[in-house]
Amino acid sequence: MDGSQDAFTSEEICEQAKGNVGGLSLLLLTYARDRGHPLDEAARFFGRVFAPSWDEVSARDARTAARWAALNMVTGGGELRRLEGDARLAESVIGRWPLDEDRAFFGLSQQEADMLYALFTPIAERLGLAYTWSRDGDAVTMTFAAED
Repeated sequence: MDGSQDAFTSEEICEQAKGNVGGLSLLLLTYARDRGHPLDEAARFFGRVFAPSWDEVSARDARTAARWAALNMVTGGGELRRLEGDARLAESVIGRWPLDEDRAFFGLSQQEADMLYALFTPIAERLGLAYTWSRDGDAVTMTFAAED
């Protein structure tokens, strides 16, 4: 049987992958909440598990860390609004993550879903960076700074 006529385009695969990454991220938070675990702790656990995969980022390189964090959020369905800075201080702004319908599907409030941004804390620590995030409307600013 020849399935070539049913082959998926790169665009179809990319769109499906985005939905899966975003959905699995929200699922992690839903799982933690339903078991009575703090959502920020679940996100930091997620970050600790993935932190070693960031070892190719130069230590204390805020710009690269901000870029990689933004890329991770965009691959989960977010929208890159801004990326600026240098090796000492950099920030990325992500919009439209998560979408209201995705939050509703998993039964999460915006505040609960936002806890996922804590996943970059242990990654930043491993890289010798300080990390903060804040929400303003439908956008989140992630800031990475080299620690003195």
